[in-house]
Amino acid sequence: MKNRQERKLLTRQSLMSAALEWVEEGQHFSSLSIREVAKRAGVVPTAFYRHFKDLDDLALNLVDELSLVLRQLMREARQNRGDPGHIIRDSVTQFCDYVVNHRVFFLFMAQSMTGGSTVIRQAVRSELQYFAKELVSDLQRLNLLSNLNPSMVDVVADLTISNMAFSTIQLLDLSDASPQARKDFETRLTRQLQLIFLGASTWKSGVSE
Repeated sequence: MKNRQERKLLTRQSLMSAALEWVEEGQHFSSLSIREVAKRAGVVPTAFYRHFKDLDDLALNLVDELSLVLRQLMREARQNRGDPGHIIRDSVTQFCDYVVNHRVFFLFMAQSMTGGSTVIRQAVRSELQYFAKELVSDLQRLNLLSNLNPSMVDVVADLTISNMAFSTIQLLDLSDASPQARKDFETRLTRQLQLIFLGASTWKSGVSE
């Protein structure tokens, strides 16, 4: 028999899972009501407030879950370094596989980037900024873009993460597309990132700064 704390954690997780289920069905998180999420979790609406202050609070906890997903992606990307000449291509393939395998979290991220409350958008933006800072660390560790000053490396990282974040929205729309459509998407995203880094690698510090 589960003790009180275990039951509380189980109910909390059920509420979060119910919210993600709503998103996975194609509904926008902002249209979710406390009554609906409680119903899906199998609890009365008043029980919701024992775990979250409001739906924004629940969403912020989902952002925390999203951050764990993103950090796991980061760890796997660092562990699976292949041919140095194909870092971008291999990273894009790994990223796309990860989005497909964790689709509901990225659906939530995509919704939160373009809609919902300000507090949720800011929380997701903060996670993406963290991801950009980690990319800067990787670029420095691999001695890439050494021609740029630190502020310009930050710009490249922000541009890269923004490009991949908004490309995620396009990738999510390809869930029922053909393998060729997925391959074409990966090729296009790879070329976009290659162009970003090609331009950055030939940038001369001091020009238009």
